[in-house]
Amino acid sequence: MVSVRRFRRADGAVMPFLPYGLIPVAGLAALLLFGWFVLAFTTIQGSARAASERALAEAGESWARVRASGQWITIEGTPPTPEAGERALAVVKTAATSTWLGKARPVTRVRAGFATTAPAQANSIKASTTSPPDPEFLFRLTAGTLSLNGNIPTQSLKTDLEDLAESRKSPDHLIDVINALNVTGGALPNGFEAVAQRGIDTLSECVSGTASFSDLTFNLRCQADDTKVESIRASANAGLPLGVFGTIEILPIQAVASCEEELSRLLEAARIEFAPGSVILNVASGPVLDLAARAASDCPGTLRVEGHTDDTGNPGYNDQLSLRRAEAVRAAMIERGVPPDRLVAAGYGQNNPVSSNETEDGRARNRRIEIRIIRPGE
Repeated sequence: MVSVRRFRRADGAVMPFLPYGLIPVAGLAALLLFGWFVLAFTTIQGSARAASERALAEAGESWARVRASGQWITIEGTPPTPEAGERALAVVKTAATSTWLGKARPVTRVRAGFATTAPAQANSIKASTTSPPDPEFLFRLTAGTLSLNGNIPTQSLKTDLEDLAESRKSPDHLIDVINALNVTGGALPNGFEAVAQRGIDTLSECVSGTASFSDLTFNLRCQADDTKVESIRASANAGLPLGVFGTIEILPIQAVASCEEELSRLLEAARIEFAPGSVILNVASGPVLDLAARAASDCPGTLRVEGHTDDTGNPGYNDQLSLRRAEAVRAAMIERGVPPDRLVAAGYGQNNPVSSNETEDGRARNRRIEIRIIRPGE
């Protein structure tokens, strides 16, 4: 008998590996890409925003607000003078932050979100028929040099203002005069010359500062010897023959130094503490915040609350963390009675260490809050 073996082939529905086996892999890759993109975008945007806000705070442009979209920055607010608006744009364009490769500029584009006067095109028909710009001036006293800038109607007024500035020279704080006034050939408004003379007279009594007149608004910010503050303030605040008053701020040099010394002593003796990696103030910091708020209330001028970190972690994250902590301290001081318009917050990240980051004690010293008075021109 011959045995016969019979085989039967059965074709079943078998799911092939490709492409269905790649679905989990593709899903994981998409999740990783999404997480990386969100983290990178928010970190870069935060770094650009923090660097811009820090640069504006250092420049003393407290009127400016920052809106960030990725690495594009829009500066909003109302600049007190056209020069202030240009200065704000310039400092944000050059704002830098620390990275693991060194200093870098996180901002790639800056635009103005405030009202400015567009420059006339050289070949524009409109430019040839536009009337001369309104008279304005910006006088700046820095390191013994008084610079005269702005638009004035006549050459004779330019000469008179230079002669007045030259007559106010003194070997202790006003050594040189630079006359960069631009003569426009327009009409001289009644009272403008007197306001310009007041700007020179009051500023020449200061050690440093600025006097400006723009949009019919007179501003004076300067530092002066304590004994001269009241007489300068009285001269500056006398009735204006043209325009209105803006900011009149005369900082007494000795009082400023004494105030900052007291605040520094307070913040060294009892540190303002936060939870690790957090912007939430430790309850134990309440007493030192009470003392700091009382001391700040007695200080002249506008105060800048500065946040600093050690170099642990990402530099962009440290910029954001230091700024948020400074904002938290500012809010706490406002709750304790310091007027909001006298406080600004700035984050410096890991850029200004006061000790070595190689030791735990050094890193602890670098994680700090400082409070300083903003000087004219900062």
